[in-house]
Amino acid sequence: MRKYQAEHARLEQYKKSGLKTTEKAADSIATWSGSWNFLMLHIIWFALWLALQLNVGLLTLIVSLEAIILMNVLLMAQTRQAKKDDLRDEADYQADKHTADKMDELIRTIKRIEKKIK
Repeated sequence: MRKYQAEHARLEQYKKSGLKTTEKAADSIATWSGSWNFLMLHIIWFALWLALQLNVGLLTLIVSLEAIILMNVLLMAQTRQAKKDDLRDEADYQADKHTADKMDELIRTIKRIEKKIK
């Protein structure tokens, strides 16, 4: 029972610890870059760039640098989310194990009662 509570305590502690500014920024950027607004903004930007016949090589450089930065930010956000998911999975496992132990105890009690009745 104590280990079960300790696992949930670790998850609660993680939730209450608060996010660092960099983690909040990574989450915000990940959320924004995964939105339709972000996609539409890029489509409009690319269309205008090409329509105005601006330097395509510069556009390629800008887009490549943006991709590198976004990839790193998304990986940071994913890593943080994976850590939180691992803690939640661990807490769920402990809760399931605790429930199974209680069910086993209940079954043993029912069997003892059955023996007494017979």
